[in-house]
Amino acid sequence: MMYFLFLALALAVAGVGWSLRERSALWGQGLIIVGCVGCLAAIGWQVRQTLLPADAKPPNRAHAVIGFFLANQTQREIAGQSGTVVLILPPTSALAAETAETYANSFRAPLLRGHPEWEVQVANLEAPAREAKAGTIPLAAFKQVVAKYPKALAFVCIAGVPVGIETLFPPDLATVPPLFVFDARGTTNWVPALVQHRIRSVIVPRPDVDLAAMGGIAGMPGEIFDQLYYLATAETAEQVAAKMAASPAPARR
Repeated sequence: MMYFLFLALALAVAGVGWSLRERSALWGQGLIIVGCVGCLAAIGWQVRQTLLPADAKPPNRAHAVIGFFLANQTQREIAGQSGTVVLILPPTSALAAETAETYANSFRAPLLRGHPEWEVQVANLEAPAREAKAGTIPLAAFKQVVAKYPKALAFVCIAGVPVGIETLFPPDLATVPPLFVFDARGTTNWVPALVQHRIRSVIVPRPDVDLAAMGGIAGMPGEIFDQLYYLATAETAEQVAAKMAASPAPARR
């Protein structure tokens, strides 16, 4: 509103100057110049507000590094193929839009860079708000997403790990697509699936770190990751699970 008022005022001053130019060239030209300068200032201010809004915040680096590492792991698994990678996010009621955007953008950009043969589909789980916020999303919600994308090259899950995740894919499936997981709540529900190679890798937050206070952490992605997270594979699943059990921490996202 202020932008339009200021612009209208500047145009009015310029208009008065134009009408006075024959009576007084000095006053007329002066007001025209003042009006034009006011218009340019108003336009410049609006452009700045559009491109650099005052409340714009940099992405949470503790979240962004998750997307970066998951993208790198996915790239190695699907190299030489073409198709869709599905990024699974919690229900919209359980994850702030800003956080969801950070996860999606930090995953999509490095994954697709130089790879026009791939595309990313973001799928939000469907579950009651109470279950979603409590972190008890049923396995059926995950299976629903998998069934929706039968030809996906890989699944990348940032929506937690339900009990029984090792049965996510049908047992008679000829080729099980790679599944990568970020378990923000730090459970160990993923251990059986990881050991059975039903999951390729799992990222969990270190129990001794408060992720909520780490949004502005500085450093290279590898350094940030090592400070905040553990990476579990089939070979290290038991060791990482033991570390998580030894230092329980409150649930967080």
